[in-house]
Amino acid sequence: MNADSNAPPIDRPYGRLVDRQGLSDGHRMMIDAVRPGSRVLDVGCATGYLAEQLAARGCTVFGMESDAANAEKARVFCAEVVVGDIEQADDRARLPAPFDYIMYGDVLEHLRDPWTVLTATRELLAPDGRVIASIPNIAHWSARREIALGRFPYADHGLFDRTHLRFFTRASAHALAESAGYEIEREEFTRWRLPMQKFLGALMPKSLQPKAARRWPELFAFQFVMTLKPR
Repeated sequence: MNADSNAPPIDRPYGRLVDRQGLSDGHRMMIDAVRPGSRVLDVGCATGYLAEQLAARGCTVFGMESDAANAEKARVFCAEVVVGDIEQADDRARLPAPFDYIMYGDVLEHLRDPWTVLTATRELLAPDGRVIASIPNIAHWSARREIALGRFPYADHGLFDRTHLRFFTRASAHALAESAGYEIEREEFTRWRLPMQKFLGALMPKSLQPKAARRWPELFAFQFVMTLKPR
């Protein structure tokens, strides 16, 4: 999310990725964590792929998106979409708070100061509101392998997304939430994504991958999906 209006737009291909591959495990975990009929803010709503699913469950969804073209697409599924930057207090003031849930689906790692944003988010929540955040795990085994080989392969999405400004392990994701004044009410882990599934699947069958992510999340979880309750 870029507050500089003179900067060139950043292409964020996440809507196209969902169009090709469908919703990820992390997306579904976030959707399932929302109570049907709730008032929801989807930060970084992109083209509205989460909003579409939430609206189908009777939720009233509001979006915030920095890309005006994506925001226009998301309006089909949202009651309102604010085109703005969640890091800017003036833009946050335009949001029709309070919300029962505020969702950060792989968004916090794109921010310059996610600590301040997550702290400020508390003011946008209803009294019994929750934040749901999905955060990629830079300590995933595949990232460790690349770094051990001396590589940091920037890509359009994934752990090495070129637009990530921050990188989190499980410990630092917990520290982010706790320093912003939340307790972790629930935590789930997405399974690993195997770039060499045909070969590595023989070492660990697909059916065992979710169990490995739960048993050793620091190593095998691709994302941490946390439900956060303000303290």
